[in-house]
Amino acid sequence: MAERFLIVDDDADSTFLARRNLQAVFPQATVEHVTSGQAALELLLTQEFTAVVTDYRMPWMDGLTLVRKIRELNLHMPIVMRTAMEDLENAARAAGVDYVLPWFRWRDLGEVVKELLHCHTPGPDAHA
Repeated sequence: MAERFLIVDDDADSTFLARRNLQAVFPQATVEHVTSGQAALELLLTQEFTAVVTDYRMPWMDGLTLVRKIRELNLHMPIVMRTAMEDLENAARAAGVDYVLPWFRWRDLGEVVKELLHCHTPGPDAHA
């Protein structure tokens, strides 16, 4: 089954780069994009995604609030937060972010997601 990713970012250039880097590693993936946390939550209630990539700074709802709400919905897909903010790691981890990707490492996004998916894959003894 092909991967389905959700990018949550209000910046068109950042979204373009994220999509390009995800599809370089996952060429068959479907990549959805929304520009707000609220739109992301609405989509996550009706569709399943392999992973979520979110920005921290967005209007109306920042990325940390979005991640907290995703985790409150008991959704367990990997979440990567891309940000230019310094010292966000501890707050992001506490909110439920799996990986904080600094803006200057944007080229690593696809590989980071690939590694997270490998770590999140249940083993043969895992039961739901």
